[in-house]
Amino acid sequence: METKNNNSLGASEILELVFIYMAEISSLRDFDEILETLANMAKALTNADRCSIWIISDDKKNIWTKVAQGIDTINIPISSGIVGDAICKGTREVIDDVYKDSRFNNQIDKSTGYQTRSMMVIPMYDYDENIIGAIQVINSKTKDGKFDRRDMERLTLASTYAAETLVAAKLTKEIEDTQKEVVFTMGAIGESRSKETGNHVKRVAEYSKLLALEYGLPEAEAELLKEASPMHDIGKVAIPDKILNKPGRFTPEERKIMNKHAELGYEMTRHSQRDLLKAASIIAYEHHEKYDGTGYPRGLKGEEIHIYGRITALADVFDALGSDRVYKKAWDDKRILKLFKEERGKHFDPKLVDIFFANLDKFFKIRNNFKDLFKQKSEQKDLKEYERQILVLGAYGNKLKGFATSSFLLNQTNVIDAGNLLDGLNEESIHLEKIWLTHAHLDHISDIAYILDNYYTLREKPLTIIGEAQTLKALQNCYLNDQIWPDFSKIKLINSNEMVINYEELSLGKIYTLSKDESLKAFKTDHTVGSCGYIYKKANQAVLITSDVYSLQTMFEELELDKEIKSIVVECSFPSDMEKLAEKSKHLTPKLLFKQLKVLENKDITLYINHIKPIYLEKIIAEIERYRGDWEVNILKDGEILNF
Repeated sequence: METKNNNSLGASEILELVFIYMAEISSLRDFDEILETLANMAKALTNADRCSIWIISDDKKNIWTKVAQGIDTINIPISSGIVGDAICKGTREVIDDVYKDSRFNNQIDKSTGYQTRSMMVIPMYDYDENIIGAIQVINSKTKDGKFDRRDMERLTLASTYAAETLVAAKLTKEIEDTQKEVVFTMGAIGESRSKETGNHVKRVAEYSKLLALEYGLPEAEAELLKEASPMHDIGKVAIPDKILNKPGRFTPEERKIMNKHAELGYEMTRHSQRDLLKAASIIAYEHHEKYDGTGYPRGLKGEEIHIYGRITALADVFDALGSDRVYKKAWDDKRILKLFKEERGKHFDPKLVDIFFANLDKFFKIRNNFKDLFKQKSEQKDLKEYERQILVLGAYGNKLKGFATSSFLLNQTNVIDAGNLLDGLNEESIHLEKIWLTHAHLDHISDIAYILDNYYTLREKPLTIIGEAQTLKALQNCYLNDQIWPDFSKIKLINSNEMVINYEELSLGKIYTLSKDESLKAFKTDHTVGSCGYIYKKANQAVLITSDVYSLQTMFEELELDKEIKSIVVECSFPSDMEKLAEKSKHLTPKLLFKQLKVLENKDITLYINHIKPIYLEKIIAEIERYRGDWEVNILKDGEILNF
């Protein structure tokens, strides 16, 4: 916006200038854009070369600006420099030559090459006369290069309006954030009644935004859809539990009642004048409509269905099919993708289906980032069903796109092996306190380095690595040794004198207590290096995990000793035509595995298989089917919940 030299502006022209900027600001929603426009207004009113809006942080320790024109964002202690001094003392500052002022820090000038000469600073106040920040203008563009009394008056006008605007914008942002939180919470409540997790609504929200952006909706509208989508099934709060959580098929009358949740959700939200709830109302009403007109509640067809409904329909079904529910087990990905191809133009908008397949990697990444760590313990009567669980962070014997290596999350603080902690847990890995290693091969230890490197500053407690003596020696000498990766046993935590890593030698046969009803016991296994398996016990039932192994003899001995072991996890790395390699590397093939398992034919044992080399996956699965005999086989996958 071009303006006259401010010294030539009359009162009416100043007011006109202010009103022009006020009109522009009133149309803005983004806080940063409001800050930038306010800075432009102050710069124009004072005929300054640059202007910065400084804000006091919530903890009152710093001042920051995202609108320091010409340089990047700055965050400094509240008492720093001329601006900080003006804020702390509540004084106005007019300085003709900042280099003669001892408070001036010339480091920014040195780093940018910009030459600061004159400066004017005015604190900003909220309605209660509390200082919330300051406006700073730099380098008057008048002939003498100095700010005068008239500039101060005009900057005062700007600061008053800026303060009021920022207070109002912050309040509006808080209101909007509160609305979003309420919407998400209500959506999560709706899902929790049907024993689905809050992560379901998170995933649907993320899928919906991704689809919206790829479809071509503006960023703001895609974000609105993301924030509103958690309410898609809010009408379920009015559906009776006996129907909502029925494990079998609905009767025609029950289905009719269940389908009412779409209309009920619409009625709950349709009267609001808020954009967020208006969008939620559309989504609740139309996300069960189908593109071919066979959906409910109104049988809308094609583009009669609002794009919000079409997007949420696809996002919701994708997540529902891939998740365990009270009435079904999760589908595998191959089956889900087959259905989506079949339902293109039937259930789903064909354009959205094409977008979905073009962005599969992004959908799978979202699903992994917001996976359900453990099922909800919604009711006491269901406690036994859900209390014995392990999250399989990594299930395979090698890394390949979409396949992660060995790691089992027992609870929030304990994990067996570290093959996939970074992708599996992300920032949640900061809560890990103990990693129980089976052996020192790379696919079982690799992510120790990555979670420490990424989240070192967030950790509050040391990470204890527990393993046999030779396992720990290999880890210390060959991996975390200041050559391959830093030796974190010599590095202190940020806020503690304790080291980042501790090492603890494992005692085979010893029972380690993890919590009041959890324990872990290690036993010797047969591999090319010193290795062990673990027996994890919770609530008087146990699962045995062998890790990499060739002979299962020690596993059989443990099963004889402990009758509470009802589930076993056994590796199967190579196809049977690679038996010589399997023998040499001390791994199993389907043929070798089931030959040994004949010892357990009459045992009441649930069998889980892991550590398959991904490149041989289809071949090994076919061979497992060939050799399994009467065994019911469960092949573990990344992100799967193992119930025992």
